[in-house]
Amino acid sequence: MTSRRDLALLALAGLSALPALTACGRDVAVPAPDSPSPICLDLALPDTVNGAGLRPTSESGTAAWGEPPITWRCGVPRPAQLAADSALLEVDGISWLPVAAQGGDVFYAVDWPTAEQPVYIEVIVPDRYSAPADVLLDLGPALR
Repeated sequence: MTSRRDLALLALAGLSALPALTACGRDVAVPAPDSPSPICLDLALPDTVNGAGLRPTSESGTAAWGEPPITWRCGVPRPAQLAADSALLEVDGISWLPVAAQGGDVFYAVDWPTAEQPVYIEVIVPDRYSAPADVLLDLGPALR
């Protein structure tokens, strides 16, 4: 698995592994977020999440790990399910709105970077991953 760090080193050396990965169909199609925020581009996302390796995506503000892919979109609209009385899951200081979905779970970071001016993040964890909260734990350092 080629990490972002490895891709950066290859780019500095004048080489590129990205076309080879794309040619093999390894890119993950993750829809672009509706409201991409510059803050999303400054995040240092982890190379692995819940033991799954980082995979390339073609859209800014997105990331994916593993197969089936755990997907990340930063700058999505406010979740329709979010209400004043929503039960939030706090993981490593970040509040997440869990939403059950067919085939897995969807989590929205709802108060990041601040509750007053949030940038919503959507994380989709397929059913194959038995501990979706571990995914959120692995993402926590990037959001702090």
